[in-house]
Amino acid sequence: AAPPAAAPAVAAPAAGAPAHAGQPAHAGQPTLREYTLAEVGKHCSRGDAWIVVDERVYDVSRFIDAHPGGVGPILNLAGKDCTDVFANYHAARVYDRMLPAYLIGTMAAGEIVVAPHVADFRRIRQELLRRGLFETDSRFYLKMLAWHCTLWLCAMYLSLGCDSCGAHMLGAALMGVFWQQLAGIGHDLGHSGVTHSFRRDHLVGSLLSAFMGLSVGWWKSDHNTHHVVCNAVEHDPNIQHMPML
Repeated sequence: AAPPAAAPAVAAPAAGAPAHAGQPAHAGQPTLREYTLAEVGKHCSRGDAWIVVDERVYDVSRFIDAHPGGVGPILNLAGKDCTDVFANYHAARVYDRMLPAYLIGTMAAGEIVVAPHVADFRRIRQELLRRGLFETDSRFYLKMLAWHCTLWLCAMYLSLGCDSCGAHMLGAALMGVFWQQLAGIGHDLGHSGVTHSFRRDHLVGSLLSAFMGLSVGWWKSDHNTHHVVCNAVEHDPNIQHMPML
């Protein structure tokens, strides 16, 4: 069932992550200090980065350079409430196994106000999770594999097995389409959206990226930042191409 309007995001696409807001500190842990958004907002640099997830405050300063999704996303969310962004990009195990090590406090009562459009987004997301629409249909990628193999083999045949200029030009065009289509698969792998295993998708994505002459680490930091601050001129690297565009 969808959460009430004021509830925090409670699940990541892969498995469903528990909401921590309002829960007591872990057993044996001292009472956590309460912070205001203004206090958290002062910690917004690479060397001093705090984030808020489900009304809990985390100091991720020492983790920022090791973040698998790149430095950019954390830098752009440091000092802010990133509950929904965090839920969209992290599996339940990250909530359980990694976040607690960086916990330093909670948000003061009334500091986090959920806007109506955010509450609507959370309800829709929970419904999509319930329907299993974030799960991968392996048949799609089998079809894509067949499509890519067809493009590559046709391009190689026309380029190497034929003598006419027209065949060579068509082969070059098909090879271009092959590379363009392969980039789409690389995109899904970079988002851990194929197997939902970071290690497996990262390994395959790294091999494909090397084949294409790209760095998957650079792409992740750049593109994940794009998703976090989509089309914000001052922050989105995907639209920062001045003065060319």
